Amino acid sequence: WRLPLDFMLKAQSRIDGPLVWVLKDERPGTGNQAVGVADAIKVKYQIKKLELSAFGRLPNLLLGGSLRTITSNAKKCISPPWPDLVISAGRRAASVALHIKRKSEGRTFICQIMFPGDGLVAELDLVAVPKHDQIEGRNIWSITGAPNRITDVVLSEARSRWQQEFSQLPRPIVGLIVGGATKRMPLGTKQIEELAQLIADHNRTSGGSIIVTTSRRTGKAADTLFEKLSKLGRETVNFHRWNEGNENPYLGILSYSDILIVTGDSITMLSEACAAPGGVYIYTPTEFSSVKHLRFHAELYAMDAARPLQNQLKHWKSVQFNSANDVAKEINLRLGW
Repeated sequence: WRLPLDFMLKAQSRIDGPLVWVLKDERPGTGNQAVGVADAIKVKYQIKKLELSAFGRLPNLLLGGSLRTITSNAKKCISPPWPDLVISAGRRAASVALHIKRKSEGRTFICQIMFPGDGLVAELDLVAVPKHDQIEGRNIWSITGAPNRITDVVLSEARSRWQQEFSQLPRPIVGLIVGGATKRMPLGTKQIEELAQLIADHNRTSGGSIIVTTSRRTGKAADTLFEKLSKLGRETVNFHRWNEGNENPYLGILSYSDILIVTGDSITMLSEACAAPGGVYIYTPTEFSSVKHLRFHAELYAMDAARPLQNQLKHWKSVQFNSANDVAKEINLRLGW
């Protein structure tokens, strides 16, 4: 008699260690959450890149557990032997994760990051959802913010990469990470001028350097910010626009800054800043942040992981954390690894 190929491949994976798949959404802010958790588990894993199809726009209540959310090319990577663990993030990846669980006849443990929709939760094993979403229920496990890939190793590598550019800058170094307007929340000239004035006033009092990076959503507000801060001099301000084409110093900013100022519009940016050593301030002008964002800000303040940016900046030591570590510990506990 002959053993089935799936059984033999599975047996080999047991010898090599558990078989772990990461379903990586093509959107970096989502996909990197799953990869961050996999890194924290400290086991070998395979990344399955999900190229999204037009069906990905449909709600999971209609899609269920299927591969319809991904392209034909991406489907080729989703085949046996089925893994022991799948880590997925985002609504679209959840549908693929549930498909895998069903194909494995329930043997695959699914860790889903971010709420996948009511129709899928019951069949998933662990659904890690930010506390600020205020979602409760079976299989729901609350975390703070977004898991990410910012670790001591990543920061050390960034310090080495950006040493030539940043190591000789006068301290204190203020790192400014700017997001931008969303559908409901403006970040216009008035807000940018206020932000630039706060930073300029601090620099005139405390000296040091400023490193700035903007994002796609910053838009024309980046021009205003550059105009205001450039008055401090080229020796003081290192300004990077997202569309300049050269390498973004984002990780260098996280690794070198004594103070980090982050606009309050991005859960991911704030979570990554809180995993870095600099004291974190959140800039969130009136009517700029949603109710969910404000709940997250309040959570960070209560943890002493961040402070609201007001009239004065001080060098301080905020609490560092990365919820990827918390999710990894919970997976290890439930699987007995």
